[in-house]
Amino acid sequence: MTAMHNPRLQLAKTVRCLHHWPTRTLCLFLILIQAASLNWYLMDNLSFTWAAVYAADAVVITLFIASFFMATSNIHHEKHSNDPPFASASHLPLSYISWFAYAVLLDIKVVMVFTKFSTDLDEDSFFGPNTMKTSLALAGLVFLTFLPTQHDATAGHRRQIITTLTATVIFDILDGVDNLENLFDKDVRDSYPPGLDDAIIGICCVNFLLPTVPLFTLAKTRFGLTKLPERLEILHKVAIAYLVNLPLFITRMVTWHGLSAGISIFLLKNVIAIGVVTFDLVEHFCCKAPKRDSDNELDRYRPG
Repeated sequence: MTAMHNPRLQLAKTVRCLHHWPTRTLCLFLILIQAASLNWYLMDNLSFTWAAVYAADAVVITLFIASFFMATSNIHHEKHSNDPPFASASHLPLSYISWFAYAVLLDIKVVMVFTKFSTDLDEDSFFGPNTMKTSLALAGLVFLTFLPTQHDATAGHRRQIITTLTATVIFDILDGVDNLENLFDKDVRDSYPPGLDDAIIGICCVNFLLPTVPLFTLAKTRFGLTKLPERLEILHKVAIAYLVNLPLFITRMVTWHGLSAGISIFLLKNVIAIGVVTFDLVEHFCCKAPKRDSDNELDRYRPG
């Protein structure tokens, strides 16, 4: 009877090991498409010497591939051993290292585009502002396809922790890219007060880098295998509200009311995020009912 089931068990194990690879292939494809598009902008508008940036792209892709193999090894050990192979201090370090390298390179390209030639892009050209925004927005899809390749949690407490830390990342990335809209318009940009355009670019760059933090936290908690410290959860909420959404909200209010420039419906998302997190923090710190003396007396006489 056992022999009859062995082929099925072997097939199930094989499928389980391979089921991440279509997502990983899609992730690498998105990185390649984004790199090719942004590199073409740099080469076409600045100099063909920017073709050298493909070497940096190759390093990033190598890091992503290495993280995939490390995650595969880790998932296998988690399923067949009671002792996870990595100490918490070094558990899946490439999960956040690879994203950090990817984000730094992407930020360099963003800074070059929006400080050198973004206002020169032609709306009627295929490689104009719309393709540029789409190429940058692919970072959200890269994260969306990268995250599930690093773990095998399907439901329960582990999935809840992962969702808590990463649910807003893709929207924050899209929000930051959307905030760059007015930087393609020379007339609007010339009306900006000094430093506002640099602030908008900087906020977008920070939004690309910030997913490194939840990835680092998830790696330290073994993607939900160990308990998420309450202080880290609170810090994560503070970062979402006041490091991501508040700066976006302020720049949008300045461009809207101060300069009468067009804004996005993402403004409503900023208000909701700040409001929800602020309410949660107030409820957490101020609305906890202290334990009454009568409750302590009852606890003393309650059978153990």
